[in-house]
Amino acid sequence: MPGPGAPTKPTVFLSHAVTDEPIAKVIHDEIRRIFADGVNVFASSVPGIVKPGKDWLKEIRVNLDAATAVIVIVSPVSLNRPWVWFEVGASWSRMEDGEGVIIPVCVPEVDKGSLPEPLGRLQAMSLAKAGETKAVFQALIDQFDFGRIKGFRHATIKAKLPKYEDLTVSDADLKSGTLYTGPYEGYSAIELVEVIDNEILRPAWNLHKDRFTRDPKNLFEDWLLHFRQLDTDYGLPPGTAKALLEEAASIYPVKAWKTENTIRFSELDGKEREKWDKKNL
Repeated sequence: MPGPGAPTKPTVFLSHAVTDEPIAKVIHDEIRRIFADGVNVFASSVPGIVKPGKDWLKEIRVNLDAATAVIVIVSPVSLNRPWVWFEVGASWSRMEDGEGVIIPVCVPEVDKGSLPEPLGRLQAMSLAKAGETKAVFQALIDQFDFGRIKGFRHATIKAKLPKYEDLTVSDADLKSGTLYTGPYEGYSAIELVEVIDNEILRPAWNLHKDRFTRDPKNLFEDWLLHFRQLDTDYGLPPGTAKALLEEAASIYPVKAWKTENTIRFSELDGKEREKWDKKNL
């Protein structure tokens, strides 16, 4: 076990639709080969990545925040999967600040020259071409300043890739809806937390302080809130309320009860409030 001050392995985050798990696994395994287990490779659908009993959403957030390289697997399904685009948006501002790279990697069935914004602004690579596939892994070597490209064989990778027409679209992808094109398209997770506070939480908190007023939008009066309904009501990218609402509410003296689809807040009182005041004021 590494001791204090030991260097942390760099993290590669593979953003992909659930349907594309066989493709993610091919890329995952090649990265592990090239870097000899010297990097963390996170792909949520690859067996064994998220351990049994772990909060998969929290694992995604932690690894996305830690990643200095994000590979986006672009497929006919992922192009219309909102969560993939949310992951890209959550990484965008950090990558623009020079903290890493986002590499769109297209399956052979996708024309890399027709990608929508914001991916269309990036240099995409195609798994159909040997030189471009090799360039993906070389870019990671350049990013991390170690690794061995020796032994790379595009023919081996291509042979492992399934034909896209042979893949069965997963139920999760079918239920995820269509591509988000709302007012917060491309916003990072940090920016979305600010939006949630400004548009939802702060007005509700101000209303809560007026004891003579009850309103259906007052989140802090023990109302049962539905994540999907909040996303719809406030024009947020699908999955935003579930991923970020509790975090955004942490600056208020409230406690939360959360289920898979809902959340309920109530104000702290007594010793809980005193403890919160000492910590935050």
